[in-house]
Amino acid sequence: MLARDLPREWHAVAATNAQTVDLSKLAGATIPQDLIAHGDVIAIDLRVGLKKDDNPNFTTRVQENGEIDLPYIGNVPIVGMNMLEAEQAIRTAAIRRNVYRDPKVTVSMTRPRVNRITVIGAVNKPGTYELRPGNSDLLQAITAAGNLAKEAGTIVEVRHPGFQPGTAPQDRNPAVADDRADGVISASGEAAPVVPTGAKTLKVDLASIGKEGVGIPTLTDGTVIWVDKQDPLPLTVVGLVNTSGQFEFPVGQNLSLLDAVSLSNGISSPVANKIYVIRKRLGVEEPMLIQVSYSKAKRDGRENILLQPGDVVSVEQTPATVLLEVLNVAKFGITGRAF
Repeated sequence: MLARDLPREWHAVAATNAQTVDLSKLAGATIPQDLIAHGDVIAIDLRVGLKKDDNPNFTTRVQENGEIDLPYIGNVPIVGMNMLEAEQAIRTAAIRRNVYRDPKVTVSMTRPRVNRITVIGAVNKPGTYELRPGNSDLLQAITAAGNLAKEAGTIVEVRHPGFQPGTAPQDRNPAVADDRADGVISASGEAAPVVPTGAKTLKVDLASIGKEGVGIPTLTDGTVIWVDKQDPLPLTVVGLVNTSGQFEFPVGQNLSLLDAVSLSNGISSPVANKIYVIRKRLGVEEPMLIQVSYSKAKRDGRENILLQPGDVVSVEQTPATVLLEVLNVAKFGITGRAF
């Protein structure tokens, strides 16, 4: 099949280099580390009298509604406050509710709540990291794991303990990827719900984050993040080239037909023009044979087709190349007899 007639489904997909992704787009809404968050355990000391027994102290956990429940004083909302603000909120509640006349309140953090996020795959320091709930996003997780490795792809699997098949977790932003991976929904700019690729798992395309309708997933305790590791099949170049063989297909980079010729140190015959690109597709038994004109590829970008990992590029013999070889052999023979 001629390159210009190649069906769309057989076109190579342009690669996205994960190293060029703007990781700042992976940051979700964060809260400062010194603010009180849901699930934090805090200590509260009250000084309301001269005797030690008159000065109660409590250790309590911030509830999911953002409040703490203190004896006699009752519920006080403090989530999102710093320590000084929490002290003032408790003091104000005690006075307004006629519990204490002029209490001195001290609030300290006993045990901050953390999310244990495991990051594996193509990162520089795989492992499990503790992140504060207000800072549990993809940026913080990937940064904690030493950032993306050089072989990282753009597809990330987020395995969340709270996801249910076919439903979007409450208060989660939609996070989908484009159609460069099987089972991943296209980020066309239209809002799309979270669609897990399996029970409790969804895929995210880092290159699509920040586009309209593509949000950042919130990470909670127990989330596992797997960054896709690219290990592309080599490119094979054979036939009338100066250096035939297999060449490493660069991760996150695009190779064209002319790039393949360059890798093989050029075409060995000055009249060679016919090139076949043999391409396979997953799930399709028969490969596609794509015919390209070398001379046209040098002039027309549509002929200089994009290659994909695993392609075989074959510079073919033609009557013109055979004739030139015969003439060269004859010339060599005549020259040899002359001397």
